[in-house]
This record gives sequence, structure tokens and C-alpha cells, in this order.
Amino acid sequence: MQVTQALEKRFSCRKFKSNPVDDSILKNLLTDAQKTASWCNTQPWALDIVSGATLDSLSRSLVECAKRGDTPNPDIDFPKQYVGVFRDRRKVCGLQLYESVGIQKGDVEKTQEQLLDNFRFFGAPHAVFISTPIDLGLYGALDCGLFISSFMLLAQELGINTIAQAAVASYPDIVRQHLRLDPGRNLLCGISFGYGEDSHPVNLYRTEREKIENVANFYS
Repeated sequence: MQVTQALEKRFSCRKFKSNPVDDSILKNLLTDAQKTASWCNTQPWALDIVSGATLDSLSRSLVECAKRGDTPNPDIDFPKQYVGVFRDRRKVCGLQLYESVGIQKGDVEKTQEQLLDNFRFFGAPHAVFISTPIDLGLYGALDCGLFISSFMLLAQELGINTIAQAAVASYPDIVRQHLRLDPGRNLLCGISFGYGEDSHPVNLYRTEREKIENVANFYS
């Protein structure tokens, strides 16, 4: 599969099958993703890959935290607000998601359950948490973003579905209770991955991409 094909086929998977990814396949995926470009070849990403009982335990803790309504305290601040086209795109994305699973506007209970699915990792058998060194600041986070993209595209090439999740980094203290994260690093996000339920409605819709003339300026 070419990069263009992987970009075309990749989507944010929100319903996974329970069968795990073979260890040898995962190791090859990580080995290839390690070739991602980084500032001065710093390769700042650290990966904590979670499966099985540890993932189940972490999921329960995160769901309990969200149900209590605990205030998120991410290591890296979430966006302060979405305005203009960013707000519009986010709104459309949310509407597509809710429509796909039959959630009507104003249905607080079902909306909350859909939110909690983030902390259930959408039923994925695996999740990888990506952290970045505090000392490397924005550039470390940027390089980790490149790794995240590489990981998801390479996974798609192998028929493995993914979803990058900022939500699971909402409560880094909870994550640290379950994983041995280096205290000198900020938790950036998680990626749930595995084999998606292809026919599930939540995996059938696709978000649109902006026309290139609306995002690019050309000079000569």
C-alpha cells in the first residue's frame, strides 16, 4: 500500500474487535515507525503499550474518573477555544459521529455514554501512550506528532485500525498509577488500535478535508 492509499483509507476507528494484533506484527510496525523524522534525530517519543488486564484496569479507573466528573488536568493544555472554521469543522465531525450511532440532539445520557467509550478505548485490544520530554517543549511534541502519524499510516498499511485520543490523556495522574511513565515527560495522547468492526455504523462515516486552495498560499 502506498502512502496516498493509507491516507485515503485511514479513519478514526471507534469500534474494535477483541482479537489482538500478533506480537511479531506489532514489533515490525513499531520498528518501521521508529524511522520517523525528528528534530536533530532526537527521537523524543516514548511508548507505553498496554493490553490485557492492565488495559482493562486502566480503563475502569478512567471511566470512574470521568463518571465522577473529575476536572481534566492534562500535562499539555487542551485548546482554549475553537472559533471560526475550526469550530465549524469540529461541530460537523461531532454531528457525524452522533448521527452514525443514532444519538439525537439533547440526549444527554447517550452522549455521556459515547464520551465514556473514549475511556473504554472503544473496545480495542491495545493502546499505546505517547509521551514527550518536558525539556524539549514544543519541538518534542511536534516530533511525537510526526511519530503518531507514521504509526497510524503504517498500521493502516497492515490492515490495523487506529484512533488517536487526547481524551485518555485528560487524567495523566490516573494513567501514571497504572504505568511507569518517566516523571520527566508529559503525556501527550494515546492511540487505541486493533482490528475494526468494518460494518459498524460508527466506522462507516468519513470526515471531509478542506480544499487545498483554502489552506495553502503560493508565492513566485
